[in-house]
Amino acid sequence: MASCELCGNEKISTKKARTAGIQVEACSRCIESMNLQVVELPRTFSKVRSNKVNTVTSRGIAGKDIMAKKSTELAPDFHKRIIEARKAKGWDQRKFASKMNERLNIVQKVENGGRPTDKLISKIEKILSIELNIERDSEHTSAINTVKRNMTIGDALEDLLSRREE
Repeated sequence: MASCELCGNEKISTKKARTAGIQVEACSRCIESMNLQVVELPRTFSKVRSNKVNTVTSRGIAGKDIMAKKSTELAPDFHKRIIEARKAKGWDQRKFASKMNERLNIVQKVENGGRPTDKLISKIEKILSIELNIERDSEHTSAINTVKRNMTIGDALEDLLSRREE
């Protein structure tokens, strides 16, 4: 992942493109909107499908596709559900941790709202006989905070072009 030298977007895929006789790293959006000439195309990755798990291979390394869509997600109040179920069984955090064969600080972290691993979620659900995953719904999506950035060459160019149109 790189940064677009024209619009300033960070952690995005870029391509080498030519503009005004110079070569820059630009995102697909800038290349399309400014009709830039692509100098070098990025490497392509092949996607391999199997019946059990979506997998992706890249440079000979195969693995689980973490971008595969799931129909469920971790409930926003998962830590409250864990605390209630633990107390309903009459266990303190130390006893709960020993039942799961985990350290006490892991239980404390999860009960304070720290995101547990998928493996730990399964373990907790089994031991407490509860469901921590809920159906994926648009209500449960969260926005990512954006960071303010300085003006880039692309911003200046866009400003200049918008002034010409007026």
